Amino acid sequence: MTSKVTRGRLVLISLVCLFALPALIAKLILSQGWYQSGVTNRGKLIEPYTTLEQLGQTAPQTLHGWQLAYVVPNHCEQQCQQQLHLLKQSHIALGKYQERVVPVLWTLESSDSVDTSLERMVINASVAEKVEQGQVVIVDPLGQLVMSYTPKQNEDLVKLSKDMLADLRKLLKLSRVG
Repeated sequence: MTSKVTRGRLVLISLVCLFALPALIAKLILSQGWYQSGVTNRGKLIEPYTTLEQLGQTAPQTLHGWQLAYVVPNHCEQQCQQQLHLLKQSHIALGKYQERVVPVLWTLESSDSVDTSLERMVINASVAEKVEQGQVVIVDPLGQLVMSYTPKQNEDLVKLSKDMLADLRKLLKLSRVG
């Protein structure tokens, strides 16, 4: 009789360990920070939730849908000119999603005048604090700043544009707005 009781207890303990041990190990790994979750986006998510309206900025009425905004530096040199060209090319490369996205130049009052056919928006000081010069920002139809791409000095801008295009396609595919 004792061996049946002992055997029953062993079965119970082994069942508890079988189901509880993986949960305890997972809790330990997560609490110690040993696990780094994977991400599929290539740009940097803009957090906390920020909209143009919260920053006191109104978009021109001609803008609708998603915005692919380039923050024009004060002095538009070679890297800036290349980025403008790649912005136009990225918009063309969107294919069927092209009509949902508007490429926009965000300029400061003090920025050089850039001769281009793209839509322009003069940004205020609070927006200028949130974004960096030379940065590309994806803005959703509701005016929320979603992702940013900041090129480093002498970085391959073509790769950066491809990364931005991949993220933008995912956003447009999954989006229920605009």
